[in-house]
Amino acid sequence: MTRKHLLTLLLIITLSAGNLFGQAYFKYMGLENTSKNTARSLALGGNALAMELNPVAGLNNPAMLYKAADALIVYSNLNMSSFIERRSFPVQDSFGDFLAENDYVSNRYQRMEGDLAMYYSQKGFSASAGWYSLENFNYDYQEEIRSDMGSGAYNRDPLAGYHKINFSGMTHGLNVALAHDIGKRFAVGYAYTHYFGSGFEEGYGVIPILSDSKLSSSDTTYFPEIPTNGSGSNINLGLTAKVTDRLQLGLSTTLAGIYTMEGTHMIAGMDSSLLLPAYSVDADSAYKVVIDRPNTYSLSLRYIPNNELKTTLYAQFDITDWPGYAAGYFDSADSLISLFSPEYSPSWALRAGIEHVFFTGVPLRFGFTYEKNPMNNDMNRSTINMGSGWSSNNLTLDIGILIYQNMYYYSDLFPVEDEVRATLDKVKENGLRLNVSLSYAF
Repeated sequence: MTRKHLLTLLLIITLSAGNLFGQAYFKYMGLENTSKNTARSLALGGNALAMELNPVAGLNNPAMLYKAADALIVYSNLNMSSFIERRSFPVQDSFGDFLAENDYVSNRYQRMEGDLAMYYSQKGFSASAGWYSLENFNYDYQEEIRSDMGSGAYNRDPLAGYHKINFSGMTHGLNVALAHDIGKRFAVGYAYTHYFGSGFEEGYGVIPILSDSKLSSSDTTYFPEIPTNGSGSNINLGLTAKVTDRLQLGLSTTLAGIYTMEGTHMIAGMDSSLLLPAYSVDADSAYKVVIDRPNTYSLSLRYIPNNELKTTLYAQFDITDWPGYAAGYFDSADSLISLFSPEYSPSWALRAGIEHVFFTGVPLRFGFTYEKNPMNNDMNRSTINMGSGWSSNNLTLDIGILIYQNMYYYSDLFPVEDEVRATLDKVKENGLRLNVSLSYAF
């Protein structure tokens, strides 16, 4: 394939992209940090110091934009992700002995989104501007309920109806960033991002086809609604220090600010039996939700050991201030109707990665992350990351892959009257994310 054909193919692909999030059921409440990585930084565990001269640094540590030289770079990014959510409960015999896990629902999701940005640098300062896909709220839960007509019926298990949840919507961000040096070894950066939410839909309830006791309700309770819009902003600040020629440190913070959405019928609250969030539905009234999002603080490290094969080590520690999270719901008169303020403890994440560059110039990257979840220790998540890249003259292509598996316990989303389960349902998520970044330097 010629370079012209390769460029054409990649630019066509890069028109779309996607994000992957753990505990997707809670995403619509704002209970997930917004993160954006390049393919290279994703492969290295999501380290901010792996984003040098890249506009995405403006969403992490904007000081990494700085370079004391003239440069003009166009950047595009493709995110593709797929994950499976399975819910099950244990089957027991009459003696209470465990027999098997009964998977009663399995949902698969695919997401694609894209980013486009530009980077400019000259001696004394560097700047970037970009349009990014930041949050994908898509979550589609569909539980198929089958009736039991007995052995004499032609169709012994006809479709009785559905238990259904649908959330959708996208938040894009316009980010502008600036970085400059302070002396020979320090750089500082500042960035502002404005959020634009669109395409919101939400629905929650039961769609009966037959009258059956296995349905959570005998009447149609599914209420599809279309919230109007979402908006918000945040600020990123960063500092880098070149301690030695081999060691670099970075400090950064994301001041997440307020996110607002108009016209929602879904209200977040606390399930007192689980001490976990839960939704309630108000089909008759629409509300404005104002989410006060938590700030994140990060310490990053990059070290280049004295090695014949060029090697770079990365590490990062993040702390997220979840005690500052709250979601308030207001009616049309701007009166507070409900306040969800769970007062979670701060959470943390540990990231590490290693990059080897072979004598041919081809890099090999590995990384991992461990993320402490503020809601429940069962939701703590580990990821495995890997990737590589290719560079020719002014064109650079990077690929990053993230794999994760997550499991936690939660109650039945659509409980049936008189049905008693001995334990909570087990929720298992398996995810794969592919990130492709393409940049061209003029």
